[in-house]
Amino acid sequence: MPVFRLVGVLSLLMLLSAVPAHAHGAPTDPASRAFLCSPGQPTASSSPCRSAIAAGLPSKEWDNIRLPNVRGQDAAKVPDGKLCSAGLARYAGLDAPSAEWPATKLKSTGFTYKATIPHQGSFRFYVTRAGYTPNQPLRWADLDQFLTVPSPPLVNGSYEFKVQLPKDRTGRHLIYTVWQNTDTPDTYYSCTDVEIAAAVKPAPPVAQQAPAAPPVKAAPPTQRTSQSAAPSTKPSAPRSSIPKPVPVASSAEQPPSDATRFGMAAVVAALGGLAVLGGFMLWRKRIL
Repeated sequence: MPVFRLVGVLSLLMLLSAVPAHAHGAPTDPASRAFLCSPGQPTASSSPCRSAIAAGLPSKEWDNIRLPNVRGQDAAKVPDGKLCSAGLARYAGLDAPSAEWPATKLKSTGFTYKATIPHQGSFRFYVTRAGYTPNQPLRWADLDQFLTVPSPPLVNGSYEFKVQLPKDRTGRHLIYTVWQNTDTPDTYYSCTDVEIAAAVKPAPPVAQQAPAAPPVKAAPPTQRTSQSAAPSTKPSAPRSSIPKPVPVASSAEQPPSDATRFGMAAVVAALGGLAVLGGFMLWRKRIL
């Protein structure tokens, strides 16, 4: 009886190992090409998605683009021109070069990778180089790695990242995401089309202007009389420190007034009186 049980358990394990793993994860913000072509997405009706689905894309398995036993040798396992499909034939429609692939306009530095079946592992993020055009097949030489995140925590069923793209990347580009598991031998690959806005340069500081001086009130104009003389244009003579003599009136120049003549006559009369008085005194002295 125990032998039959053991055989049954082994058979069940063999059956489970024969069932392929289904749906594990892919970027959803910004969204990968496979996610945008999945049922229920409005972008699934875009021309590239319709072509990929017509070529055999399993649109319901948008999170199962994986290869086993890569062990970090991505460029050796995934050939140029087949990076979006990881070389898997049924996802080959995702490799079609086209500028019509729906692109997400990046509005923040936050990326979200949906984990439908969580795994332990590390993430590597790449971005296309300057001069990239979506009309050409994607090659490894077109990519620059800008971020590596080992074993990020799972938050509400997703892995969340804060990224910083190279500052010289603007316009249409492609983000390439590689998720290498450590608890399984698988590695997952995703292509995401984005529009990167140009960085806004800060405006130069405005120079502070000094406050304007209050207006000076003009003095009221002086009234001029008709007799005012015009200003002299003759240069003024230099001033001397020696005081000028005060001019004295000359008799030759100006006749004496009546008061002056009366005073002079009085003086003459007084002198004459003194002379007479003196003579009288001398005469009396001689008599005595």
